[in-house]
Amino acid sequence: MRVSFFLFGLILLSILWTLFLKPYKIEEKDIKNLAEVKFENFKLIEIDQNGSKSTIFGKIGEKYKDRLVIYYPKYKKVHPPKEELEAYKGIYKNRKIYLYDNIVYKTKDFIFYAKEAIYDLKNEILKSKRDFRLVTKSATITGEDLIYYRNKGKILAKNIYANIITKNEK
Repeated sequence: MRVSFFLFGLILLSILWTLFLKPYKIEEKDIKNLAEVKFENFKLIEIDQNGSKSTIFGKIGEKYKDRLVIYYPKYKKVHPPKEELEAYKGIYKNRKIYLYDNIVYKTKDFIFYAKEAIYDLKNEILKSKRDFRLVTKSATITGEDLIYYRNKGKILAKNIYANIITKNEK
């Protein structure tokens, strides 16, 4: 009798165990979203035949298989004319820097502000599909869809509004 209760209880426990216990699942992570290396306070130097061409500084960098994510990136062009590009976050991929939040681009002629932009290092083109503000010595310009061709010194934009400062206003 005791053995039969024990066997009955064992069978009942096995059935309940099978019905209510879920199998253990191992969570898989996509390898593209797993950082290979993390850097702090680093400098990335681009070198060509003439020597140092440009430098990217960063506070925190995360190297993934296909990209480098940089927090507080600062891009400096060495060859004249000197220029600086800063943002909260940048993603360096295929010789382009995708920039997000608090973007400031300084040249000798103007200062550019935006929330999102892409800087093509190879062709030296800055693009921003979002609203922007451009400040020069003689004007403050706002608009959207900016494209700046650095080599040509040409700027294209849509829906611009310019506040031009004349000599009498200074």
